[in-house]
Amino acid sequence: MHTVLPKRRYLQRSLLFASLFFLLFNAVTLWLIYQANEHRQQRLIDNLVSFSTRYLQDLQKNMADLTTLTQFPCSLAQATLTQNAAFTRGVRTYLLVNNGVAYCSSATGEMEKPLASIYPELQASQPEDMVLQQGTYMVPEKPAVAVWIAAPSQPQTGVLATLDINFGAYLLFTQAQGQEETGGLALIIGPHALTTRHDVVQAAADLPRAGSRDIPLPNSPIVLRLYGVSLGLGDVQISVLAGLLLSSLVGALSYYLMRVRHSADHEMLEGMRRRQFHMAYQPVIDTRSQQVAGVEALMRWQHPREGNIPPDVFISYAEAQGLIVLLTRHLFGLIAQDAPLLREVLPVGAKLAVNLSPSHLTDPDFERDVEHFISCLPPGYFNVVFEITERGMVETADALEKFDWLRRQGIEIAIDDFGTGHSALIYLEKFHLDFLKIDRGFVTTIGRQTVTAPVLDTVLNLTRELGLKTVAEGVETPQQAHYLREHGVTYLQGYLYSRPLTAAGLKEFVTHYHP
Repeated sequence: MHTVLPKRRYLQRSLLFASLFFLLFNAVTLWLIYQANEHRQQRLIDNLVSFSTRYLQDLQKNMADLTTLTQFPCSLAQATLTQNAAFTRGVRTYLLVNNGVAYCSSATGEMEKPLASIYPELQASQPEDMVLQQGTYMVPEKPAVAVWIAAPSQPQTGVLATLDINFGAYLLFTQAQGQEETGGLALIIGPHALTTRHDVVQAAADLPRAGSRDIPLPNSPIVLRLYGVSLGLGDVQISVLAGLLLSSLVGALSYYLMRVRHSADHEMLEGMRRRQFHMAYQPVIDTRSQQVAGVEALMRWQHPREGNIPPDVFISYAEAQGLIVLLTRHLFGLIAQDAPLLREVLPVGAKLAVNLSPSHLTDPDFERDVEHFISCLPPGYFNVVFEITERGMVETADALEKFDWLRRQGIEIAIDDFGTGHSALIYLEKFHLDFLKIDRGFVTTIGRQTVTAPVLDTVLNLTRELGLKTVAEGVETPQQAHYLREHGVTYLQGYLYSRPLTAAGLKEFVTHYHP
């Protein structure tokens, strides 16, 4: 089917819009997700640093207070030591150290064990130190952190805290915050490290660096390494799926809006406004004089994108959509514009045939439209003939009254495509007509043995008896023209003489035409 709507182009544009929306949506969405994840990770880092710093500060302050106990024997200091260990979060044991020997434990009481055998890497000569190792002599299977605070003015004397390392609180916090993009945490102290993925101390140099960021704790040898990406595969998948869904909706919506905005109705109205329609005139030849006796005015539509639209397509569509009256008024205006040039080409009384839609007869403004059309033509110059199909006579209840009014205006009436519609003989009896137009389907049967061939002879005999003038359309061969002249047809038109021409082309045809 031919249509003025470039559906393929609309589909291409819709796909383009959908693709651009998909790219833009994913770019914006992924950027927003990235920024949101970055913000959440930064908030997590801030919380970790804040919590760890406060904890270490409180622990060191408490241990600094406990250094005074190193002046007392274990029997006097253990109770206080045990009490502090019980009420300090994360502390496994407190040890009192004197001259490099641990002599009192908050867990076991009196003891005597060199500090170097418990934590070989701990620097007891330093005011403060911290080490990470895989277990202690008491609990060898659990990683531990040793925190050392030296007593003032006493070499290798002070308090040692053994801390249990538990990442459970961190994991619960990140899950509660929806931190799926966080891939884990590593605690690094010196050359050793412990991660949330392995409960074993390992070399910090062996830790992967990809997708991580290091967070040093202020005033501490501890470095927290946070693993995770700000834009994970899950984020991309969700964005792509959402983008596909929304871009499909955008594509469908844009296609629908283009179809609505550029509907065939809209295209036709725009075509009239932008002068895409023009007239073509097919010469009508008098069979007796063999001269040009008039023309049939035919509307053509040259669409800017689709090219020439067949008249059968846009006229049928206009009738179905209720636009035929507007189209006919436009046709009247185009003919009126060409009338001065037609007057130079055609003789006085020339037949000017115009196709009239049956539905226009019932329009309230029909008579006014016709009067305006006639007033735009040179007075008394053309013999206007309205060609109406048989179907129009069937569907128009007041056709007889309309025909009488048209005849009073000096307009003749022709049945178009006689014999192809309903009961044609009824119309010849009921209506007083001036012309009968013989359909090209009957003309093509001339000289051929077909089922419909005898019908043409019957029609021609009938018109002679009724005294009707006849016009045969679709004449393409000299044989057809000769037959029709011999059988009394009044006018001939068809490609044997000329195709439909513009007004300028008609002038050139008439100038050079010789029968």
